[in-house]
Amino acid sequence: PINANILKQEILRLRDEGATVIFSTHNMSSVEEICDHITLINKSRNILSGSVDEVRHRFGENVFEVTFRGEPATFEQAVSPMAEIIEAGEVADTPYLNARIRLNDNASVRECIGAANESVELRSFREVIPSMNDIFIRAVEGKL
Repeated sequence: PINANILKQEILRLRDEGATVIFSTHNMSSVEEICDHITLINKSRNILSGSVDEVRHRFGENVFEVTFRGEPATFEQAVSPMAEIIEAGEVADTPYLNARIRLNDNASVRECIGAANESVELRSFREVIPSMNDIFIRAVEGKL
């Protein structure tokens, strides 16, 4: 871990000084930490290119994680016109509940937050963006 961190810091220093660093790895978490732009290669073919942030957002599925306190049925009724609840459960050792929701194509995040906020006490509302590892697996398996 110490040597990996030294290598990472050196790559980032070179980048900050304007150098182009070509970094080849199968460790997608390293890609997320170090790289600005990526090219995913499978069987000698470029299957996906772009900035790491743009690629991750491009493959997002309009899924959000909501943490709240209140009645699950009340929350579900409030957001159901604009979102599908994918999964729900308790947050261990807290009075809060978690729900993963997928917004409908015509729904806005602001509208969903407003409806949820009127029905329960919101603790957090964040977009779930796929990891580079998940994207790479989907790309290689042809599920994009």
